[in-house]
Order: sequence, then C-alpha cells, then structure tokens
Amino acid sequence: MNRELFIPLYEWLIGGSRIGGTYNPYYGSQTEHPEEAAWGQKIFNYTIYIEKIDDTEYLRAAVWSGLRAFSAVDEAELTRKTFECEAESLPDVKAWLTEQRDAFFA
Repeated sequence: MNRELFIPLYEWLIGGSRIGGTYNPYYGSQTEHPEEAAWGQKIFNYTIYIEKIDDTEYLRAAVWSGLRAFSAVDEAELTRKTFECEAESLPDVKAWLTEQRDAFFA
C-alpha cells in the first residue's frame, strides 16, 4: 500500500493542555480501496494521543480494525505502543503505524 498515513503536528496533539485545556486525540482510518464504499472492506483504524499520568505525558498510538469507534473497541482488540512525548517521536509513530497497516493489509 503506497498511501501515506496522516500524522498531526505535535502542537495540535498538545492542544490547550498547557493553558488549562485538553489534549487533542487524532483518529484516522484507511481501507484497501479508498475509491469504494468502506462497507464490506477491511478497515485499518488508528489513533494518536497524549495521556498524562502523575505529571508525566506519554505519546501513544493504537490500532484496531472494523467499523467501531476507538471508545467502543475492547482492550483486547487494540494494539498499542508508547513513545517519548516529544515532536521528534512523530516519525517513529508514523513508521510504527505504517508497519501495522502494511501487515494488516498483507
């Protein structure tokens, strides 16, 4: 598959968290044949988000398949990975997600 996955800017993920607001999670998906309706196709879904635990921020990515939203997927159906919470980690996030996507459609 040669379509790039979209990865948001780090600053967008941080959102308003530094001034009392919240982080912005990003959700994306791809099908094998984007020119066709998604119904009946294999769907690769991913999310990139920041999670704060005890004053430490973690940059996380998760993947799953199907038509369900991230909030409706059982933990056992998710594959997650944690990265250093910094802008420089985004190429690693993209590489991991691309690897997961390519394996999913193989």
